[in-house]
Amino acid sequence: MLKLFLTFLKIGSVTFGGGYAMIPLIQEEIVNKQKLLTEDDFLDYVSIAQSFPGAIAVNISLLLGYRFYKIPGSLVCLLGVVLPSFFSILLLAFLYTINKNSNYIEGFFYGVRPVVASLLLYSFFKMFKNIDKNKIHILLFITSFILVTFFSVNPIYIILIGGIIGLCTKY
Repeated sequence: MLKLFLTFLKIGSVTFGGGYAMIPLIQEEIVNKQKLLTEDDFLDYVSIAQSFPGAIAVNISLLLGYRFYKIPGSLVCLLGVVLPSFFSILLLAFLYTINKNSNYIEGFFYGVRPVVASLLLYSFFKMFKNIDKNKIHILLFITSFILVTFFSVNPIYIILIGGIIGLCTKY
């Protein structure tokens, strides 16, 4: 359990940009380095984590902690992933209230934005690579993108519909 705690603590400490930016780092640690899950299993956990409300990194940490150590594992992984953000936000809030127009703080966030975007893009390509490229999946992919991007359909509806279609076509 300590190893999982330290893994999520490390990921939570070095990732900026929210839960989606953490996905490639969690995948690298849990799938590639520690070999606790296969890529397919990880993709399933990401899908499940997206279907629940809340931050995806928190949801993934809870799911993975539960898989390996049940409720104590969930709590340990949750603490690991949220403690760095909690303390970072406290520190940033303190610094921001001292000097709201700091060029250093603005410069820092200005430099972090493109890095976060690249991590999200990396995560997209990594996950897309693991999806079966059949007609139904490609149609779901394109339709989902269009509905969310151009018609502002709530992603939870898209996830639920995708899950139902998957159940209907798989079984």
